Order: sequence, then structure tokens, then C-alpha cells
Amino acid sequence: MKKGMKVSISFLIFVMGVWSLILINWEHIFETNRPIANMKAIYQLEIKGKDIAKTSNVDNDMLYIVPKGHLDTYIKMMSKEGYMLLEEDIEHNKLVFKEGQNTVSISYKRFARKYTIIESPFPEKV
Repeated sequence: MKKGMKVSISFLIFVMGVWSLILINWEHIFETNRPIANMKAIYQLEIKGKDIAKTSNVDNDMLYIVPKGHLDTYIKMMSKEGYMLLEEDIEHNKLVFKEGQNTVSISYKRFARKYTIIESPFPEKV
């Protein structure tokens, strides 16, 4: 066999091995995140210049991604829907909104060093 053919076959076997490890450990590596959906959301923030982008997890829960520290964009979106911010609990990473007699607690967490991901219990708004 030619040397180039041996290198190509070795590279192909290596790539197949890496992909099989990723597929076997999918849930451990990515947890409940959908990496492609999150990349699309980050593309909307970085390239398209949006202030907020929607994404979802493996349970099809609606999530929103905003730049780190820019929760005000989500708060404005919620106020347009009729919700008033009651409390912003930074220590426990949650926002508490009120609409009429109903109160809703929404959690958020740091995502990829530059972003914040918000777990919204509401249907798609963006």
C-alpha cells in the first residue's frame, strides 16, 4: 500500500473513533443542551446583532440567550407581555415576575463565559 493511503485510512479510523466516543457519551458531554441550536442563537447575537435569541433544550423547553449581564432585554420583553418585575435575586439567579394575581419565578445561569441562558416557562416570544 502507498504511504498516503495508510495515512488516510489511519485518519479515517481515528475520526470514526472520536465520533463514536462522542455519540456514546452524548448526554454526559452536552447534558440537556442542543449544541447546534445554541450555536444558531449565538450566531444571531454576534453576527446579526440581535439583543436576545431563542433556543431550546432536549426537552423542548424554551430558552433565551442574552449577553452576560444584559437581563434587561428579557425584562423589557416580559413587561411588553404584561409582566412586572417584582424581584431580581442575583444570589439565587432568578427573576420573579407578576401578572395580575400570578407570580412566576424564572431562573437563569451563565452560559459559555459571555452569555446568560434564561429558562422561560412561556411559549416562544422572539
